Amino acid sequence: MTIPNITNASTGVSSATRQPSTTLGKNEFLKMLIAQLKNQDPTNPMDGQQMAAQLAQFSSVEQLIDINQKLDAQATGNASIAQAINNSTAINAIGRDVSAIGDQVELTGANDLRVRAVVQGTGRGTLTLRDANGTVVGRRDLGVLNAGDQEIALGGVELGLARGVYTWSVEVTGTDGASIPVTQFTRGRVTGLEYSAAGAQLVAGRLRIPISSVVSVSDR
Repeated sequence: MTIPNITNASTGVSSATRQPSTTLGKNEFLKMLIAQLKNQDPTNPMDGQQMAAQLAQFSSVEQLIDINQKLDAQATGNASIAQAINNSTAINAIGRDVSAIGDQVELTGANDLRVRAVVQGTGRGTLTLRDANGTVVGRRDLGVLNAGDQEIALGGVELGLARGVYTWSVEVTGTDGASIPVTQFTRGRVTGLEYSAAGAQLVAGRLRIPISSVVSVSDR
């Protein structure tokens, strides 16, 4: 036998798809306690200690719900404050140079284009340039790189390539053959500000830099 899908005319909610709540709130807990008192055996009623224990449980549940609601409100407030700070930082960055964690570089046809990386140890480095599809379009040997903050010239690997946004990477290998960690940075002069589902983004030419990835802002 097929049960018809009955819809409540006043709410438009299908009774066949309505699901019971799985959350036990303080109202539900109190209803359960009242039902238990109404249906207890008159010849063997609930003793005072058991009653006190259940009331204590109810009080604990109520306090936990109140604490959870306050924490939710606090989290919402903190998120709003963080968003306001990010927006203010983004606006103040317009017209200035920023450095952010990332691996993008814009080829503009300028000579002596450089990228920035922080190397965690001394070793031999290799620079690789890739297009938007991830295809390697240039590679060069960097020789020995010392540990620390490095300004690395593309050194001609960009010649003949169309203008646009590319990604780059630097791999450094120590004398023992082990890979040395490298932190890469995206740099650019901020010309505007955009908003997306991910939050505020700085516009630097064709680059889009999330404000959350910015590590420094300068007037260089």
